[in-house]
Amino acid sequence: MLHDSYLFNPHAPDLLLQRTLPGRFPAALSTPRLVVPRALCAYHRVDCSGVPRLRTGGFAQLQVQALSPFSKFGSCVVRQGDWLHIWIWDAAIESAFAEKHGGRQGIGALAYSLYSTPAAQGIVWLSAPGTAGVEAQLWKNRQLVDSLWFDQLPDPQTWASMRVQNPALQALGWPDALPRRDATERSTLARRPWGRNLTARANHHGQIRWSQLAPVALVLATAGLAGWGSWLYAQKEAHQQAIDLGLQSQERLLAKLEPLQEARKRTNDTLGWINAVQALSPPPTTHDIITELAEIVTRQGLAVRELEVNPPTVQATLVVVGGGSPRLTGVLGALENHPWFYDARFVDVSGGTGFKFAWRIRPNATASTARTAP
Repeated sequence: MLHDSYLFNPHAPDLLLQRTLPGRFPAALSTPRLVVPRALCAYHRVDCSGVPRLRTGGFAQLQVQALSPFSKFGSCVVRQGDWLHIWIWDAAIESAFAEKHGGRQGIGALAYSLYSTPAAQGIVWLSAPGTAGVEAQLWKNRQLVDSLWFDQLPDPQTWASMRVQNPALQALGWPDALPRRDATERSTLARRPWGRNLTARANHHGQIRWSQLAPVALVLATAGLAGWGSWLYAQKEAHQQAIDLGLQSQERLLAKLEPLQEARKRTNDTLGWINAVQALSPPPTTHDIITELAEIVTRQGLAVRELEVNPPTVQATLVVVGGGSPRLTGVLGALENHPWFYDARFVDVSGGTGFKFAWRIRPNATASTARTAP
């Protein structure tokens, strides 16, 4: 279909940007196209590397839904290389535009940024009629890199502050100083948009009154029959490619999860072994320590006057039952030979007849290893 493009103005009649229709074409063939000013658009730049061309439209729709600040919105998305350039506006703009043009349905919409003249390299300034602000476009190798909107042209200090606060501007290649606006400004009435909207509504084309346009209907029917087979084949290939991509993604995720599952299994096994060992070999209790110590001192002819158990340290004051002094070497040897104890030593004389000893409990001591020293 052929279109007349109008730059939307919320406070005045819309401005006709171009007229591509010769006067002899019937009005039923034409439909107005909405061109949204940059000041009313939110702009985003999204990486689409790896997305197949046939799936770009669906990917663009998902990105627009995620990034839109409006509950109801219109959008324009253009792909250049591995990047999507997204312009989003309030759907109320489309409703107001349709009312201005007789309530026409199926109106197409584009962002005004697409009516600029692409530059091979550098910055392009764009200003729309009736708009006080200005748009700055950064181009590289005849592809758009970024777009900024300024209500007022920033002075050098303001621009330098913006670059410091937004490191992304430096990463995208915006220069330290903006060029003069009059040196890079482009025509605001470009003949054709330089990009195609990937998110145009399914019914954006103009409605045709078939009863009045029989020749057009015949041409469209012939073209549809000729391209039907190729369209079906392309759709089949696109669906198959999407299925293949899904299966490959599933296989990659399962491969990533396999090491985690193995690690979890080993961890659970280790915890099970630890719990089993602890259940089979409980550490000695204070009662067990007193019982073993009683066996040792009884064989040495000693009695315990004082006992202090503070794991891993044990201290005891021993006295001879029949009077006299205990054999230090015998006591120390008996403690060292016990599987629970180590580092046995004589500490001090207590009360004239008592001898104080100290020793430590081994970390691996368990009740199952208990045995009385000879």
